Amino acid sequence: MALTTADDFPSDMTDPFEPERLTTLNSYDIMDSEPEIVFDRLTRLAANIFKAPIASISLIDDKRQWFKSVVGLDRRQTARNISFCRHIVQSREALIVRDAAEDERFRANPFVLEAPYLRFYAGAPLVAENGLVIGTLWIGDTKARTDFSPPEVEQLQTMADIVMSELELRREISARRQAQKQAAEDRANLELTLALSNTASFVLDLVEGKLAWGGAYSEVWGEDTADNLVTEKAAFERIHPDDRGAVREAMAAAGLPGQSYDAKFRIVLPSGQTKWIHGYGDYVERNGAPFLTGLNVDITKSIAQQEQLKLHTRELHHRMRNLFATLQSIMSLTKKSATSIDDYIERIQGRLRALNRAQQILLDTNFVTGSLTALVQDLTQSYPRIFFEGPEITIPENAMVSLSLVLNELATNASKYGALSSNKGRIHIQWTIEAGDEAEQIILIWSEKGTSEPLDTPPSSGFGSSLIDHSVKGNLQGEIVRHWRPEGLECTIRFPVPELAD
Repeated sequence: MALTTADDFPSDMTDPFEPERLTTLNSYDIMDSEPEIVFDRLTRLAANIFKAPIASISLIDDKRQWFKSVVGLDRRQTARNISFCRHIVQSREALIVRDAAEDERFRANPFVLEAPYLRFYAGAPLVAENGLVIGTLWIGDTKARTDFSPPEVEQLQTMADIVMSELELRREISARRQAQKQAAEDRANLELTLALSNTASFVLDLVEGKLAWGGAYSEVWGEDTADNLVTEKAAFERIHPDDRGAVREAMAAAGLPGQSYDAKFRIVLPSGQTKWIHGYGDYVERNGAPFLTGLNVDITKSIAQQEQLKLHTRELHHRMRNLFATLQSIMSLTKKSATSIDDYIERIQGRLRALNRAQQILLDTNFVTGSLTALVQDLTQSYPRIFFEGPEITIPENAMVSLSLVLNELATNASKYGALSSNKGRIHIQWTIEAGDEAEQIILIWSEKGTSEPLDTPPSSGFGSSLIDHSVKGNLQGEIVRHWRPEGLECTIRFPVPELAD
C-alpha cells in the first residue's frame, strides 16, 4: 500500500487486447494529469447520489490504477493487481461486490484487510469508442450492501458514460488546441520560409477587391506594400502597363475548371526599379465568397540570368562560326603548302593542337579572354627550350587563336630548320607594350640562337609564312618583320592591343 510511482507496480498484460487498450488509453493523454473540476464534480455527485463514502474515476494502465478524481481516499494510485477495477477491464462489464469479506476474490485484498477496509464495491466501465475499457467509475463503502439494485447499477453506468463523454470532449479539445498550435507553428514556419526565399503570399477578395499580404511582401512589392497596396486596383497600378492585360487573362483563366493562376509580369516600384514577378495560385471559396490566393516570387535575377544565357549562347554561336572559319582557312593554307599526304597530316595536327591550346586557355578563364603569358607557357610544355618574359596581358579570343597559330608555326619551323633542330639551340620570346600613334602596340620578339646550320637567307621550303602572315596581318591587323641571322631567326611582330568586349 506504500507504492507511489508507476514503475513500482508489476505489469499485468494477460489480456490479448491489452496493447490496443493501452494505446487507446494513451490517446486521451490523461494519465498523471492535474485535477480538473468537471471530473471532481462527477465524483462527488456519484458519492452523494449513492451515499457512498468512497468514489473515484479510475484509469487503468499496465501496472497501476490511477485516480483522476477520488473522494474518501488519501492516495492517487494503487497497484493494478490489487485493484477491484481490473476485473472490469477484463470483463468489460459492471462489477458489484456486495460484501468483499465474503467474496473469495477479494477477502485477502489489502483494501479489505487494511484501510480503507472496503466491504462494498460497485464499478461501471469507462468504454471508449472502440469498445475497450480504459477505466471505471466506482463507489465503495466500509459496510456491506445487499440492496444495490439493477436500476442503481444502470444509473452508475449512466454516470460512467457521462464521465466518458467528458473524456472524449477533453481529448477533442486537446486535439483541437494541438492542431491550432501546430497550425500556428506551421504558419510561422511558412512565413519564415517565404521571407527567406523572397516570396510574398497574397489573398485577394474577388468581390470587394481587397488584398491581404504575407511573407516577404515588402521585399517583393516594395516597403509601402502594407500601407498602399491593399486593393487589387492599387496592385495593378504597380504592374507594368504592358503586362496588365496578361495578368488579367491569367486571373480569368484561373476561374476555369482544372486551371490555376500562373503569370509572369513586371512591376515598377516607386523608386523606378523594375522587377520580374512570377505569380501563381488558385481560386478558393470562403463562406461562399470567391478568393484568389497564391504566391508572388521575385524572379528578377532568374530573368537576368536567362537573358545572360541567351547572350552567351549567341556569343558562343558566333565564336563557333569563327572557329569553323579558322579551321577552313587552316586547311586551305595547309593544303597549298603541304608536299605530301604525310606532311599535310603532320601540319594539320600541329595547327589543330595550337587551336586547341588557345581554346583551352579561354575555357579555363571565361571563354572570352585569355592570358598571353599562359599561352606562351603552354607552348613551352611541347617545346621545353623556349624561354619567355613579358608583362601580364589579357587579350580577346580572336587574338588568342591567331597568336597561338603564329607561335606554333614558328616553333614547328624552329624544330625542323632552326634553333630547336640543334641540341644546343634555344628560343627567347619577349613582349612589351608601347605607345602608338593611335593605340597601344604589343611588340613580340621571337629570337632563335644556336641553329644547326647558320643561315643568312630563308630556306627554300618555306616556314609556313602564308599562315603566319595571314594571322598577323589579316587577324591581328599587325605587321611582321623577319631577320635571318647566322645564329638564327629573329622575328618581330607588332600589332595594336586588341579591344576587350564589355
